[in-house]
Amino acid sequence: MVPLFATRTNVLRCHVGQVRLVLTLCRLRARFSTTPARVRTGWLPPVVLLCARTTNVWLRLVEPDRLATIQMLPPTHFTTSSAPATMTCHCDKDECASMPCGTGQTCVDPVQTPSSLLDYTCTCANGVVATGSAAVCENDECVAAPCGTGQTCNDPNVAANSLHDFECTCDNDMTIKKVDGPATCDKDECVAMPCGAGQTCNDPVQTVGSLLDYTCTCANGVSSVGASAVCENDECAGGAVCGMDQTCNDPNVAANSLHDFECICNADMMVKMVDGPATCVDDECATSPCGMTQTCTDLNTSPMSTGDFECECGNGVKATGMPAVCNMGTNDECMTMPCGTGQSCLDPDTTAMSLLDFVCSCVTGVGNNVGSPAACVDDECASSPCGSGQTCVDADTSVGSTGDFTCTCTSPKTGSAMGSAAVCALDECSAAPCGAGQTCDDPVKLPSSLLDYTCSCSNGAMAVGAPASCDVDECLPSPCGTGQTCSDPNTASNSLHDFECVCDNDMTLRAVDGPATCSKDECASMPCGMGQTCNDPSPTPSSLLDYTCTCGNGVVATGAAAVCDGDECANSPCGSGQTCSDPNTASNSLHDFVCTCDNDNSLTRVDGPATCDKDECASMPCGMGQTCNDPKKEFGSLHDFTCTCGNGVMTTGASAVCETDECAAMPCGTGQTCNDPNMATNSLHDFECVCDKDASLKAVDGPATCDKDECVSMPCGAGQTCTDPVQSLQSLTDFVCDCGNGVTAIGGAAVCEVDECLASPCGLGQSCSDPNIAANKLHDFVCTCPNDASLTAIDGPATCDKDECKYNPCGAGQTCQDPTLTLQSTHDFVCTCSNGVTATGAPASCEKDECEDEPCGKQQTCNDPNKAANVLHDFVCTCDNFPQLTAVDGPATCDKNECAGNPCGMDQQCNDPVQTLESLHDFTCTCANGVSAVNVAATCELNECDADPCGDGETCSDPDTSFVVQHNFVCRCKSDLTKTKVDGPVGNCPMPGETRQCAAMPCGPGQTCSASSDSSSSSDFVCSCDGSAITKLNGPANCAVPDGDECLLAPCDVGSQDCMDPNPSQSGDFVCTCRYGGNTETGASADCGSASSDSRSNSGSGSDSNTNSNSNSMDSDSTGSSPPTPNSCKSKPCGDEQTCSDYGEYFVCTCDDNENLRKKDGRAECSVGKDNECARSNLCGEKQSCEDKDEGGEENFVCSCWESDMKSTGSAVDNCRLGAGNNSDDDEDDDGGIPWWVWLLVALGATLLTCAMYAGY
Repeated sequence: MVPLFATRTNVLRCHVGQVRLVLTLCRLRARFSTTPARVRTGWLPPVVLLCARTTNVWLRLVEPDRLATIQMLPPTHFTTSSAPATMTCHCDKDECASMPCGTGQTCVDPVQTPSSLLDYTCTCANGVVATGSAAVCENDECVAAPCGTGQTCNDPNVAANSLHDFECTCDNDMTIKKVDGPATCDKDECVAMPCGAGQTCNDPVQTVGSLLDYTCTCANGVSSVGASAVCENDECAGGAVCGMDQTCNDPNVAANSLHDFECICNADMMVKMVDGPATCVDDECATSPCGMTQTCTDLNTSPMSTGDFECECGNGVKATGMPAVCNMGTNDECMTMPCGTGQSCLDPDTTAMSLLDFVCSCVTGVGNNVGSPAACVDDECASSPCGSGQTCVDADTSVGSTGDFTCTCTSPKTGSAMGSAAVCALDECSAAPCGAGQTCDDPVKLPSSLLDYTCSCSNGAMAVGAPASCDVDECLPSPCGTGQTCSDPNTASNSLHDFECVCDNDMTLRAVDGPATCSKDECASMPCGMGQTCNDPSPTPSSLLDYTCTCGNGVVATGAAAVCDGDECANSPCGSGQTCSDPNTASNSLHDFVCTCDNDNSLTRVDGPATCDKDECASMPCGMGQTCNDPKKEFGSLHDFTCTCGNGVMTTGASAVCETDECAAMPCGTGQTCNDPNMATNSLHDFECVCDKDASLKAVDGPATCDKDECVSMPCGAGQTCTDPVQSLQSLTDFVCDCGNGVTAIGGAAVCEVDECLASPCGLGQSCSDPNIAANKLHDFVCTCPNDASLTAIDGPATCDKDECKYNPCGAGQTCQDPTLTLQSTHDFVCTCSNGVTATGAPASCEKDECEDEPCGKQQTCNDPNKAANVLHDFVCTCDNFPQLTAVDGPATCDKNECAGNPCGMDQQCNDPVQTLESLHDFTCTCANGVSAVNVAATCELNECDADPCGDGETCSDPDTSFVVQHNFVCRCKSDLTKTKVDGPVGNCPMPGETRQCAAMPCGPGQTCSASSDSSSSSDFVCSCDGSAITKLNGPANCAVPDGDECLLAPCDVGSQDCMDPNPSQSGDFVCTCRYGGNTETGASADCGSASSDSRSNSGSGSDSNTNSNSNSMDSDSTGSSPPTPNSCKSKPCGDEQTCSDYGEYFVCTCDDNENLRKKDGRAECSVGKDNECARSNLCGEKQSCEDKDEGGEENFVCSCWESDMKSTGSAVDNCRLGAGNNSDDDEDDDGGIPWWVWLLVALGATLLTCAMYAGY
């Protein structure tokens, strides 16, 4: 049901059966739906009512851009009358009025009646027609991609009535094409002979979609896909691959055999390298093995000869393969100045047997080293040249590099300087303090000038030191009132009192900065007709269109001029061919005129033209030369006319397309004739393509395949003549390639020439000549001897006499002599070494390295100074552990004390238990703290904090830096000292005061704000004066101090104490005050440890932890010789997401996400319910654990002391130390053996006795 609200009294009566409907038509305010899912409310234009004999009555609302349907109330809701049951309501309409056709199309509605809908026609400019909807004027057949891969589609005529004329063209050959279907584009790629001479071509897939897949294969197996193969590749052809004095040899020049070339040293052919230059010279003296004061000579620079360099002292003493000992009595190694410039040298043991124990120390900078120069470091940042609030980086820490350190201001300050402290700037706009869309400007960018930035809006509004208020919409409080609209042309905060109020009923009535006056008399505009009386009963803005117009005969209308009287047929509303009659011409009897068809009096209509039958062929809907026939000329039978062509083609309801000549699109291509035997539109795909040169070759519905000259594709090689004797389709691959020298080939390119000498058939030293290199002239090459041109042979090597020494058969440095230069005398040449060694028929073995048989044994090095084959028994054996011990022609005796060379380093004790050759590397280095190592210097200490293992915002401390005690470092949050973790970062540290508390810049100009380093509260901060050590906790420091103030020298601990000098003129009277605990000390730094020990006990590294550890050591051994208590947290007993704290005798696990949940000597229960009392707050206090076994109750939690057996239910234990040392097994005190509860009963009895005594008085 849809409610209707009438605002004007224009009435339409329509009879449906025996029900009369009375509806208002002028302006309906109704809820209507254009689709079942969308409903909206709006004002509707005048509507047309369609009546039907149904249970429910429906309205069709006609608007320019939509049709809507409204379901009305059932007929029983209206009054009845005895009107005729046959009366109906008809509503004519031109469907073209809503412009249903597309752009550029012509719309015609032949029958403009309600029962004839969707009969309009849309006609394109190219003649395409559609009925009842917009026409599809164009149809590009190529959109459906009918040609397939590798072909291009072109539709010459995209009109919708021009089909089957698209053309497919092959991408690889544009001469191959086809109309109305894919072309045939496949071909064998090998036909074009793309491979080189002597190569085999194979095209595995001969389709257009598979191009460049042919394979070219050489005779040696090398192949290439899609291109001619490179059969051979001599890697030595480059010339420079091996380097100077080397010979290159490529054993396999096939292109698929790479990286196998060999470089051979000319001086020693035994030295070679594959796939790269060989190392032919290796001068061992290049590494200066002899030292600065000795002369080094490498007796043999061949890479095959090592350890043969000679060291010679100035006094003539020499040594081979090691530095010489120039003075066997004493040997001060510092005499050779081994340390270098800027370092001092000290040799603690100057005996000849003590080597490489000299110590190099940096004169400038830091660093020392034993046995070699030290790496000196001079870090200029070590002296803190930048001052507070700046970071220092020394780019070059080498000695002699000064003034290159950089000072950088820490955020949010900016600025940097090299070689001196930076001048820091603070741009307040960097923190984006202004609102969105505002411009920030800081005129003075200094830390001492704060809150002077300005925030400017785009409309000119601004504020200093805070965001500006840019917009103020004065219309937001609705200052205009009902019936008026408010607008604020400028909402800038500095533009007020400019809002405007406009009356809704008359936009000419308006006022600025206040409500407008909107009441008026509607009759003032004389809205009624001539001779009518106007009356406005309520001339107010809220009562509009309530005026009445009254005629002289009493007819009245509200909100509009009245219609007093008139004959409705006077304006000829029925149209041509119809008769109009108005039964009642009274002015208050409207819409009752009747239209009657002249050709059929039974066809009538009330209040509108009737629909009369007509012949559809009268409008000539068929094309030229077509016959139109309307078989049934009735109103209910439309679009049944037929259009018939002369060839019998017929179409119903539209003009017919009579003929289509398929040859018009030239589908056959060049050299062919097209013929369409039947051009009737209903006869398609019957055109025929006939080859012009052979009419017997034809094809239907596509191009024919005609013969062609095979020589057109130039299949022969360069310089060859191609002839195709029979140019027919049946005779393919019969073309002939002629080289011109008589060589020919059929069906492929000919191989014209073959030079038989290219294969080097004659052998070493002989020359080859091929008198005729035509391919059909083989086995005619001639081989000629180099020493006698008369000695030749055809088709094979010649037999030649030669000097065997000519080709250098002997090795490098050998002399060759061939005593008999005849063919019959071979392999009689003699090779002679420079040392006299000779050999016949082969290179001589000039040298014999006696060390190859390893004559020296283990732990010794062998050196043969003279490797001549005729010089034997001169090899030298040298002890590896002591090079001064040698022997000639036999093993040396090498036993020695390994500790003699002081291998352990400073402050370590060395012990060699077995001083024999068989027992080497068994010496032990022992530190003063007991740490030891075998065969290497021991690492005595290891500060685990050096590796920076803690996270950001955390400090690290290592209570025991002994190398044997590891995994005991403690990480502590800087912002909350109670949060600690052993052997790992704490993580999730609270935001430090430096970023949270210091964000408000509470310290003032010339001061730096930072988090307190000795505070358990994350909200504490410290203000430090720039350029001095004056500080103040949680407030600005007093930086304006007179000269002589001792606090300027920072005598107190800056991180935990405040300093005050009451009398700057007197020395030694400054006072250090602990920030936590209040301890003070005059003239010295205060002891703040006891004041903050409780707050730090959870860290595992505070004073309590150390005290417990020390006391345990004393209890276990009064002499103090027992080892310290091991760190219980090293084994990580608490697991992940919990922090372990070590208290010596016990450890405590604390939940990371709730520090109130903790447990002694075991994992804490972190997953508790929301009703657990222990999770809410710290109910039990310090060094106590909380347990709530009944989470539903109140004050059922139990507090247990860590250092005693005392417990309390519902509250914390007052003093855990009263029960310190109690034994839970016997409940006896350590001092007297009397249980504590006995003392409690005695105290209770004494109290009762005292009360009784006072009561007696």
